Amino acid sequence: MKLLTSDSFDKAKTFVIDQGRELDRRLLFYYFDDGTPTAVLEELASYQNQDGGFGNGLEPDLQLPDSSVVTTTIALRILREVKATSNDEIVRKAIQYLMAEYDSIQSRWPIVPQAVDEYPHAPWWNFENTADTFGNFLANPRAEVVGYLHEYHELVPIDLTKQLTVEVIEHIKMLPYKMNMYDFICYVHLVETADLPQSSRDTLAEILIQRAHYVVDHTPEELMEPSARPLWLASTPTSFLAETLKSEVDMNLDFDIEHQNSDGSWSPTWTWYGQYPEAWEQAEQHWQSCLTVEILKALKEFGRLESL
Repeated sequence: MKLLTSDSFDKAKTFVIDQGRELDRRLLFYYFDDGTPTAVLEELASYQNQDGGFGNGLEPDLQLPDSSVVTTTIALRILREVKATSNDEIVRKAIQYLMAEYDSIQSRWPIVPQAVDEYPHAPWWNFENTADTFGNFLANPRAEVVGYLHEYHELVPIDLTKQLTVEVIEHIKMLPYKMNMYDFICYVHLVETADLPQSSRDTLAEILIQRAHYVVDHTPEELMEPSARPLWLASTPTSFLAETLKSEVDMNLDFDIEHQNSDGSWSPTWTWYGQYPEAWEQAEQHWQSCLTVEILKALKEFGRLESL
């Protein structure tokens, strides 16, 4: 079993501390040192807007300062990580934003606002045809949002959450086995919601287990390209897909250990393909910061750090 050496681990930490975003530094300290949830929440709040949603480059491929639903779901993933509760103002405001953005006619959340085109962004976030690109938003971001409505159920009408849960379960049944990886990931985040009713969890988990091998990458060569990283589907040994994807996760962990940059970081496997080249330089560094913390956490979870 490959392990990340102590020297390589120290290089990675040094990269984040010296060159990473402040949010990533605080997450690093939270995962590995004596960092606190409060410190993470204080920095995460700097990305939150008056309307309760998140923007301001929290998602490095979106430099839009205004709030977007996709960026708000990313913030809520972090809030889940540090075990924020419905009593935290940052959570209450985020859920209020999602409720305000809900399209009750089409039962969905638009993933980004039209203003996205006014700021640097990756080409897949061009506003035109976003509904077609993202399957009318019925899986991404809806399935993940439903998870947060369950998680912070005290802040949401229970009848709406029940209705949406039924709808996302029916929707996945109509999707092909080889699902879009981001649709799949949204459903994974939903299933891993602690407060999701057991019957709904069992139904969705069975479907996702059946389909996981059709979605995930199986070889190191695939991981060299933008792809469905196994660790995005099973980020810890207790993830419900960890056993199903054991060989793929092991391959992913080996790959990451072998492909660390000389400066200690890990880089994204994608670019903006020439769009906004100057802005991409900063976005790429922000991704390096974010991915380095993410990968170090996964290596820790799976016992792949020599230093631990």
